Order: sequence, then structure tokens, then C-alpha cells
Amino acid sequence: MPPKKPSTKYLARAAAFAEAVDLGTEIAKTVPEIASEDWNTFFKVPALAPEPAFATLKSLAYLENAFFTYWNEASGEHVERFWQRVAERGLPFQREDLVREVLSRGRIRTEIEYQTIVDAWVILQQTGKLSQAEAEELSGMMQQFEQRAKGPKRTRSG
Repeated sequence: MPPKKPSTKYLARAAAFAEAVDLGTEIAKTVPEIASEDWNTFFKVPALAPEPAFATLKSLAYLENAFFTYWNEASGEHVERFWQRVAERGLPFQREDLVREVLSRGRIRTEIEYQTIVDAWVILQQTGKLSQAEAEELSGMMQQFEQRAKGPKRTRSG
């Protein structure tokens, strides 16, 4: 049986994502701290030519999350320029502040949200973008998510 081809929806989303990666790569060349990032190898190639098992919108969402984490969390003129160019091109991506969304919702819903918050938590505290109370609140939400992910403990009766 031949491998399943990516869906039309996947291909359209992957093409838009690849365009966003191109924009990020172009803008990154002007920023010494990120100029050497090889986003094509890590994001664009796997999105446009995925292994058959990874040609799903869920897998693409993980790539998008990893790529957009920098552009959502960083600041500066280059970040604003990136989001402006994304909007000008009509790409289906918007700047998000996931930490603020999770704090206002009071719950971490997905593994992607959990991983993003785990990765950003210390940096956000160190840079003053997260108060002590917010850090404690997020810590509690991370613990709750971890407990939900483990599921209920099962015992053998017998």
C-alpha cells in the first residue's frame, strides 16, 4: 500500500507556514543574535516534505508552535516587522501571548501549551514579564496538567 499523501488542507497550511519561515529567515539575517538560526532545516523542510506518518495537521502544529515561540515571546523592532509582514502577506498566523491566555483561562489545556510554558517560565520571571504571583499560579497549573496527563492511578483488586 503506498504511503498516504498529505491532505489538501495540510499542504495549504504547510505552504503558508513555509512562507512565514522564509520571512523569519530574511528578517533574522539583520539580527546578530538569531542570524545563524537554520529555520529552513528545522521547520520548512519537515513541513513541506514530511515523513508520511508526520503529514498531519497535528504534527504541523508542533512545528508551528516551535517556530512561532520565538516570534511570540521576543521583542524588538525585528519582531514587530516580522508580524507586520505576516499580516501584509495575509498569512493565517497571529501573534499570541500564550502565557497571558493561560493565566486568564486558569488552565493549561494541551501538551503544546504545557511545553511552551515550561520552556518560557524561568525566562519570563528573570525578565520581569511574570510577577511572583503569576509564576506561582502557572506553577500550580503546570502541576495540575502533569497530574491530568498521568491520569488516575489504577489499583489491582484481587
